[in-house]
Amino acid sequence: MKEQMILEILHSLPHFPSDQLVEIKDAIRMVLCKYDVSAKETSLQTINNSGFHHLKMYLESCSQAGKSEGTIGLYNFHLSHLLSYLNKDVTDITDDDLYAYLYNYKHKRTISNSYLNQLRLIYNGFFKWLIKKRVRISNPVDAIDPTKCQKKIKKPLSAKEVELIRSSCETERDLAIIECLYSTAVRASELLQLNREDISFLKDDIIVLGKGNKERVTYLNARAHIHLKNYLDSRIDNTPALFVSSKAPFDRLTRRGLEDILKRIGTAANVEKVHPHRFRRTSATDLLNAGMPIEQVQELLGHKSIETTRIYCTVSQEAVKHNHKRLMNF
Repeated sequence: MKEQMILEILHSLPHFPSDQLVEIKDAIRMVLCKYDVSAKETSLQTINNSGFHHLKMYLESCSQAGKSEGTIGLYNFHLSHLLSYLNKDVTDITDDDLYAYLYNYKHKRTISNSYLNQLRLIYNGFFKWLIKKRVRISNPVDAIDPTKCQKKIKKPLSAKEVELIRSSCETERDLAIIECLYSTAVRASELLQLNREDISFLKDDIIVLGKGNKERVTYLNARAHIHLKNYLDSRIDNTPALFVSSKAPFDRLTRRGLEDILKRIGTAANVEKVHPHRFRRTSATDLLNAGMPIEQVQELLGHKSIETTRIYCTVSQEAVKHNHKRLMNF
């Protein structure tokens, strides 16, 4: 067996002079003498496709429930990877299987605990759906506790940073995007699917189609009104989309295009982490600090739960100090 292995190794090597091949052969033989070698039987692994049938149905139900394409794509990516790795019928997947998979996933990719918790939530949704459809009787995710994470306060943009960003915009379109994100507190996906007809400059409001295909109204402040109108008046295309590419054929702006614009502006302004969601957080925080009730901020953001709104918003300690002094001064 060892001699056959040596011959196969030598055959796979590039051309060497015969004297060197003899030396290589002897060196391999000396190493292999320390080990027991046996041939490994290999066979084609049967792929279990039952899980992918259920996954397809689950993703269709998510689509019908109004989940965004981005969210459904994320579910599909992670659940497909899980099912391919385990290669088991969904009724046979255990909590030990999930433990082992998550352990390997974390150490191969060096991901954070918060990312692991996101995976756990994705798996939990899938297995809960399987129980609802009577495919399973128990949820293996229930046995897996969320991983403890160090909570990081995600800071909103400061007033100075917002002004630096504004002054770094080179085009009317870019400035309109910045003002619209800050004034309306919309999600990136919501901004990108807006059309011209969704804007009412008379009422200074925008009709937004949010998560779950639910419509809500959000509002334009004076800056957003002026720069958005200037941008639309300067357009030479007939594309219905509110924001389009800067060059013909003036297609609807994509998520990647939006992120590239904000990254470029952030670099020019010397402001870190300039992305759509940070404007949403900044707007919510500024409105709370200005005295808007949290229930109204929740309505503006389109949150189903007020607890989500609390997570998004960072109350200024200066505002807390000011109100404490004002209310306790008696």
